[in-house]
Formats: sequence, structure tokens, C-alpha cells
Amino acid sequence: MPTIADWVFALLDIASLTVCSMYPVTLLPHDGKVQNSMICRIARIAAWIIFALSTVVIPRIWQDDAVTMITLTSYYVFVGYLLYHRNRTGILYQVGFMFCMYATQVISIYMAAKLYEVYSLEYRTHVYLMILLKICLLVMVTFVFRVLIRKRYMSVQPLFKIRGMLLVPVLSAALIFLFTVSSDVFLIRFGYEWLILYCVLVLVINLYCLYFWYDVSKTQELKHKLELMRQQNELTHQFYADLESNYAKSRKVIHDIRNHLQMLEQSQKIAEYQGYVADVHQMLNALGMTYYTDNRMLNMILNDKLKQLDQDQFQCSLMGVRLDFLSEMDTTTIFANLLDNALDAGKGNEQFSLKLQGEQIQDFCVIKMSNTTKGTYTPGKSSKTGHDGIGLENVRNAVEKYHGELQTDQKGEIFSVTLLFPDNS
Repeated sequence: MPTIADWVFALLDIASLTVCSMYPVTLLPHDGKVQNSMICRIARIAAWIIFALSTVVIPRIWQDDAVTMITLTSYYVFVGYLLYHRNRTGILYQVGFMFCMYATQVISIYMAAKLYEVYSLEYRTHVYLMILLKICLLVMVTFVFRVLIRKRYMSVQPLFKIRGMLLVPVLSAALIFLFTVSSDVFLIRFGYEWLILYCVLVLVINLYCLYFWYDVSKTQELKHKLELMRQQNELTHQFYADLESNYAKSRKVIHDIRNHLQMLEQSQKIAEYQGYVADVHQMLNALGMTYYTDNRMLNMILNDKLKQLDQDQFQCSLMGVRLDFLSEMDTTTIFANLLDNALDAGKGNEQFSLKLQGEQIQDFCVIKMSNTTKGTYTPGKSSKTGHDGIGLENVRNAVEKYHGELQTDQKGEIFSVTLLFPDNS
């Protein structure tokens, strides 16, 4: 007859398995598609109650570890995907956890059997010990997954990488199952120690693969990010190249129109037309290009960006500053991004002002850009209130290519970026 202690340990076994299985799923980043309504919370409670009952009922019906693991894992993944995370990486972590749970169960059974053999324990004591070992190992594995999910979780991954990683826990579970089924001879000859070691090694390999997968995935993500940066820089450079071509064509048209206007002024000495002709000259001046610097590409960028400001809102003194050592791509990357961030800081600010100056100091080229801002600059954080926008990482990388240095500073409402280049001639 089952005693109260038997019921207590049985309930502890079921409760620990259910709680430890539920905990990693709750840590997975939730997708916006999953609602946190009252109905969803009730559905989650019902789902875990069914899971707890399944851990007892399924083994009694089929009495087959393979069927039990496949059924429980499928149900576990279905509950997690439907009611929690809705992403493929979450499925990977769930399958990995279910394998680790299976491995801890096998290890606990073998360890309890070894202790039962060595110390000649009573059967009931052997069962209690096995349950306690299951709980301890499962809690340890749950803690490891807690660390993995919180510190080494990749939310977005290509499908083929997820499929490749899913094979590791699936094949490992199959190997352990086949090994335990066909280990009678091995068990008689070598004992439980090697079976326990085998299961522990497979468990460690799976945890390491999941840990290592994060580094591989992170590297691929960074490569993808760098490729997007490169494409963005090329598109920006192409834009300014096309803009320069359009300016060159417009200068020819403007030159011809000016000649026609001068002929009209000479042939039509009518006073009332003089104001109209002056307005037309002013419009043509606006279509032309202002020369802020000797650098062709930088001049194009400045003409494009500074047209958003009134004449009294900016100062630019870059004449005589040698920037020919910068490639056109890097010139675009550095100055287009810095000017975009500065102009973003001035949106909605009527008192906005921008100052851009440069000078040659012995063997160094120094360029300083300063603008007014209402925000506060925080190093390392992206913000539209200062210069630390999405392109600042590109700027820093481009500057460092020429052994240069980028410095940022804020004093009151004046934010400044200083670029220091050694002589690259």
C-alpha cells in the first residue's frame, strides 16, 4: 500500500518536472503576436496541468520511453510556441531543454541504481533517492538554461541554422535511448559508472553546443550588419555622385539662362522689369552650388545638407583644409552621418545653430562640428537628440581607418564632435 511519503515524493517528482519545464519557457522573449489576456493566462494554466498529467499517464499507457519523450516534447513545443514566444529560436531552446530533462532522468536512474547496489538500500529508499536526484539535477539544468536564455539568446536566426541545431538534442536523445536499450552486456561487464559518464558527457556536449551556437549566430549577425552598413554607404555615395552630375548639368543650363537674361536687360530698358529680373537671378543663385571646401565630395554633401538651414543658422569654414586623403566613400560616411545627426538634433528648435570649422595644425587636420541641442548626450547610447545616432558607429570605423580619432563633448546646450587626422600625405 502506498504511504503518505510515497504520495509526497510522487507529487514532488511531478511538480518539479512541470515547474522546471515551465520556467525556461516563461523566460523566452515573448512575441508581440502573443496576447497576455485573461483567456491566454487561463489557457496557459490549463496547458501546464495537462502537461503534468501527461508525465504520469503517457508512461503508464505505452510503457515506452521513446513514445513518452516524443509525445511530451511535441506537446511542450506546441504549448511554448502557441502561448509564449512564437519564434524558431524558442523552439530550439525548448527541444534542448527536453533532451536535458531526459538525460537527467536517465542519469538519476543509473546513479540511484548504483547506490542501491553498493549500499544495499531498501527499494522504497531507492525510489525516494532516485526522485531526489531527479529534482536536484533538473534544477541545476534549469538554472543553466536560465543563464543561457538571459545572456546568450539570439532572437532572430535563419531557418537552416535552427534546423541544424535542432538535430543535436534530437540525435543525442536517440543515442541515449538506443544505448540504454542495448546496454545489458555493457552494464554487466562495466557497471553503471560508464553509463552515467556517457550520459553526462552527452548532456555537457549539448549544453556546450547551445552555448557555442550563440557565438556563431552573433558573428553571422554582425557580418550581416556590416554588410548592411556597407550597402548603406554605397547607396549614400551613389546618391551624392548622382547629385553632383545633376549639379553639373544645371550649371550649364544656368549659364545659358544668365546670358539670355543679360541680353534681355540690355535690350529692354524698362524699369518695371528690373525687379522681376533680379528675382530670377536670385532663383538661379539658389540652384547653383556654394563652395564651402576644396574637397569635391564634401562640398556636395554640405550643399545637400545645409540647404535645410537658413544662412544665419550655420557657419562653415573649411577652405584650405586638406581632406584629399579620405576616399569618397569614407567622406560620405563621416560627414553625411554627422550632419544628419546634427540636423536631427535641431528639429523643432528655432534657435538651432550649426558650426563647422577646420584647420591644419602642423601635421594634423582638425575638424570640429558643434550644434545646439536640447538633449543630453550619453556615450554608447543611440539618440536623435545629439550626434550619437545610427551612423556614429560607421563614422568611428571610417575615422579609425586613417588612424584618426573621434571625440565627443557636450557643454550645456552645445554638443560638439571633433575629428583629428594625422598627416596622411
